[in-house]
Amino acid sequence: MKKFFLIAVMAVISLSASAQKMRHGAGQITVQPMIGISNGYLRGEEETATGTVKYENNDSRTGLALGVEGEYYTTTPWLSVSAGLMYQQQGWKIKGYGADKVDFINIPVLANFYVAKGFALKIGLQPGFVINAKGDDGDFKNQCNTFNLALPVGLSYEFKNGITLDLRGAAAITKLNKNGNNVKWYNDGGMLTIGYKFELK
Repeated sequence: MKKFFLIAVMAVISLSASAQKMRHGAGQITVQPMIGISNGYLRGEEETATGTVKYENNDSRTGLALGVEGEYYTTTPWLSVSAGLMYQQQGWKIKGYGADKVDFINIPVLANFYVAKGFALKIGLQPGFVINAKGDDGDFKNQCNTFNLALPVGLSYEFKNGITLDLRGAAAITKLNKNGNNVKWYNDGGMLTIGYKFELK
């Protein structure tokens, strides 16, 4: 995950200067409904009497991503800013156990760097709110911080007809778990979506 973020940031810096123009004009606003696959993964550690235990024996949870995003195209021909409202099914799976299902309402706020016609690299901040948290042992939403913050990085391609494919990963910055200084849960997420951009006249 960290390598993916580093590569994306380096690509933005190196390619933005030679970028081609966007498919939409300066000052234009688009709205994009989006639907696709969401992914969640547990990252973290626990301090025990015998040392630090890393959360490594787990798999990702696949679920639904659904939402809408608005994008504003600046006078700089390779830069836009966007903000969205996304429902994402995240969480994780522990090997030998069931899935812990953590559902979020995420609000990605992104800078979009168009490095080629229709092709954008993205980075920003993503506030998120836990709306559901359930596992095999029942509801554990009361153990979770309602507010979470993540760092999203991704890329997208908009076809001439307005259909857009978008791939993102988001590393959690804040802890998911509310209590326990010796335990740290970070619920990283990602999504692959398809959308359609409508221009607002």
